Amino acid sequence: MRLDDLKLFTTVVELGSFSAAANALDLPRANVSRRIGELEKHLNAQLFFRTTRKLRLTQHGEVLYQELLKVVQGIEKAQEAMYQLDNKPTGKIKIGALPDSDELLEPILTHFQQEYPDVELDVRFSTNGYHDLYEQGLDLSFHVGPLQDSSLVARHITSIHRFLLASPAYIEQHGEPSSIDELLHHRCICYRWPDGRIEDTWRFTDTALKVKPVLSSNSTGYIRRSMIAGQGISFLPLLLAIKAMESGELVQLLPDCKSQSEDVWLIYPDRLGISQATRALIDHLLEYLPKAF
Repeated sequence: MRLDDLKLFTTVVELGSFSAAANALDLPRANVSRRIGELEKHLNAQLFFRTTRKLRLTQHGEVLYQELLKVVQGIEKAQEAMYQLDNKPTGKIKIGALPDSDELLEPILTHFQQEYPDVELDVRFSTNGYHDLYEQGLDLSFHVGPLQDSSLVARHITSIHRFLLASPAYIEQHGEPSSIDELLHHRCICYRWPDGRIEDTWRFTDTALKVKPVLSSNSTGYIRRSMIAGQGISFLPLLLAIKAMESGELVQLLPDCKSQSEDVWLIYPDRLGISQATRALIDHLLEYLPKAF
């Protein structure tokens, strides 16, 4: 019976499935299933009730899990104590980043790895921050908007607004709107949320307007490139168009018209076993990210 297999067992319990544990640990699903089977054989006890929908612990599995929690946390605490002696954070950190936030994050994460060269970063871009935090076993993730899971630690980074953006080429061909209502006569590009909803009602601080999109996409990068190509006007946070605005490829329209503020959060599981490296990265992000917005 190997310690790694016992830690694997606790990961399967916490994430709720073999597939989620495999994603979190970068292992083939068959490998996870085989190792749990070998552990059950070694212990001569069934640890899970297996159904097509969800795993459920047997009585033996529940007893093993509760006892292992004490052991695994103790081992992680001992490892952390040894790392702190050298004062050199090390290990791997999995980060859930917002789509198309690479322009903002890349220099900050590069700076972090220059300070901590022994830390490996695994950056995954996704719109499903809460879900992927567990499904992919992320150490931390970013989220925009209201918080829905009170079991997580949430650190407020900043508040952002959306603005109307377009390219000089579009303005030259179609003109520039002088009011929000004039957007009804312009080509609008809308974002499609992961659940399929098209964000075709643009909510400003004191009014809202339902637009008719000529183009919609679930990729803000595609929307940005379409605006640069002169396809239309979109309503996006400025952080998604930093370089395009610096280069003059995109400009802001009706600068006094902006959305209501949306909060940006750094979220991570509330657990004792957070590594020294992860703590160092959290501190680094909280110091440098607010300056970048």
